[in-house]
Amino acid sequence: MNVQIRHRSFRTLLLSLLLFFSLSGVSTADSPGLRFLEEVEKDLISLADKVRPAVVSLSPYIPPSPSIRTQDAPFKGRPANAGAGVIIDGAKGLIVTNSHVVRNADKIQVTFYGGKKMIGRVLGEDEDTDLAVVRVENQNALPSIDFADSSGLKVGQMVVAVGNPYGLSDTMTFGIISGLNRENVNLSRYEDFIQTDASINPGNSGGPLLNLRGQLVGINTAIINYAQNIGFAIPSNMVKRVSDQIIEYGEVKRGWLGVGIEPVSPETAAEVNLEEGQGVLINSVFDGDPAQKAGLRVGDIILKIGGVPVDSPGRMIRIVGVISPGQTVHLDIIRNGESKVIPVKLENLQKNKDKQAMSTVPADESPLLGIELEPVNDEGKDAEGLIIKKVLPGSSAEIKGIKPGDSILAVNGETIVSRKQYEKIIQGIPTGGSVFFLVLRNAKKFHLALVREN
Repeated sequence: MNVQIRHRSFRTLLLSLLLFFSLSGVSTADSPGLRFLEEVEKDLISLADKVRPAVVSLSPYIPPSPSIRTQDAPFKGRPANAGAGVIIDGAKGLIVTNSHVVRNADKIQVTFYGGKKMIGRVLGEDEDTDLAVVRVENQNALPSIDFADSSGLKVGQMVVAVGNPYGLSDTMTFGIISGLNRENVNLSRYEDFIQTDASINPGNSGGPLLNLRGQLVGINTAIINYAQNIGFAIPSNMVKRVSDQIIEYGEVKRGWLGVGIEPVSPETAAEVNLEEGQGVLINSVFDGDPAQKAGLRVGDIILKIGGVPVDSPGRMIRIVGVISPGQTVHLDIIRNGESKVIPVKLENLQKNKDKQAMSTVPADESPLLGIELEPVNDEGKDAEGLIIKKVLPGSSAEIKGIKPGDSILAVNGETIVSRKQYEKIIQGIPTGGSVFFLVLRNAKKFHLALVREN
């Protein structure tokens, strides 16, 4: 019998085996087939007994009276959503979960296997990965779960998920890993998800995805509502790296390069003899940031960072994000068809959060740049730059992050002093040509690239 593990759930696999043994006439009271299924059953029961005590239910802590609520002020905003968590350090009472489970709460009610309740404190959150760490004070060590190395996971590997779907505590489901390295799911900024067909439902968020040894391979985070048996989990290696930093610093320290990036178009790839999916294109460089200091330019194509290949904007974000601020890393790039290696000393992303949303933007597809300009003074003469009065909704300028109040200081390297000069430069750029802006915002300068479409 040919069992297609990739395209069936683990539940289907067991049912197929049972049917096979039954039709083969070997499903007797002491048949090898039945003994095999009983061994599988015993292992699953043993696994459940082992891991469920290390999985907790999390919900917002609601004080018993308004006076206590005012005194302790546990909420910063709206209550958090209920979900699950997994104990990763029983001696210190450390629990990892999703950030959306504890969002806007300082205190969390933690319900343990068996019903015991305690009040935990949120040590820190990282919304970019949807992870958070909660701590409870306990005199005795709590049961915990060890981390597995998620880099060794394979499609088809059997896994189990534990959580509290729809309030049904201590629920365990099983299945297989259906896919790896899933991104562009629009669940978080740093996406590298494990896809599984183990049933994940509301309330499973923050609970563990485990291998058959009971080791943590991921944290369950979401499902696709309109699909069946498609759930996602954050890989354990990312969970460990993020949780370690939250525990030590209360936040996650990530590297910052200071460029805007987009995929390399097929036309550009053909020009420089790149295969599809190789590299990312720099479409903007922020003035005064590491990339600009190192000499990176708009139009450069980044192929590798620290020797690690870059094949998508999402992957580049993850690579840079795991490098510590202050560390120097070498970038392999292509500039004007020539290969170069450029060292860059990264800064701290936290200091550049206002630019983060502009670091990955799609290619310009709008027929207009979508900006209305006015001079710095009434005459529009002898003053550097033009002020952006309006940005049309949905325009290429809005997509690229341009805002009203920004000033355009230079276009394609030429300092701008009047609208007439600006229009002359733009009119001289052919359709499909690049328009490189030097923009001033809040006393800070950065470079931005648009494409003239008409």
